[in-house]
Amino acid sequence: MLIPDAVHPSWDRFLSSEIREELADIEKKIGENFNPVNRNNILRFLTVDLDRVLIIWLGQDVYPAKGVATGRSFEVGTIQNWDDSFRQVSLKNIIRLIHKNYNGFEDYKEIKPFKDIQKEIRSGKFPVKQPKEWFNSLEEQGVLFLNSSFTCEIGNANSHKKIWESFSNKLLKFISVQRPDIIWFLWGNEAIAKKEFIQDGIFYESRHPMMCSEKYDNDFLKFDGFAATWDLINWLG
Repeated sequence: MLIPDAVHPSWDRFLSSEIREELADIEKKIGENFNPVNRNNILRFLTVDLDRVLIIWLGQDVYPAKGVATGRSFEVGTIQNWDDSFRQVSLKNIIRLIHKNYNGFEDYKEIKPFKDIQKEIRSGKFPVKQPKEWFNSLEEQGVLFLNSSFTCEIGNANSHKKIWESFSNKLLKFISVQRPDIIWFLWGNEAIAKKEFIQDGIFYESRHPMMCSEKYDNDFLKFDGFAATWDLINWLG
């Protein structure tokens, strides 16, 4: 069963008999070779109290490398410390942008490389929590890390995108009807295209954090969502 053990009651209305049948069909289609490897993490969002959610980061596909996907968008499950080696550039750029906002940098050229920020984390100059504690803290404060495709074949990105598409679109509609006041962070064309299924909400948009360049007006490192919501969420964790 794909539904996790500890579903929060705020999702009961979503988990209709129709949705449960759809999930049973999805379970057959995805087989056994998938990320996240822990089945309880596939629909991890169902364990979060929807009524307490303030902001949603809408991700796309889960990470394809074995053991990396956690069920939270953008979280890298193989790291415990920001000094640990990891390849996922999106998460590095998210930390770079929060560092920029924390320091009040206005000029794009003031944005520091991730390796320089790592030094500031070690020294305590940039007091962001370590990765797992950081994601836990943000989630407790009201950030939901949501994917639009909840599994993929290990080593094969986007392989289950079509399988999850109908379910994902119904989910976005449900969330936006239940909570039209939620703030959505939409990064990249795929996430922005999902606005078609989000009936109400407050939107902050940019290019995807995977690739950043000053030449783009909507570059991720110019994204103003974190700065605009710092009164709601302590983005340092």
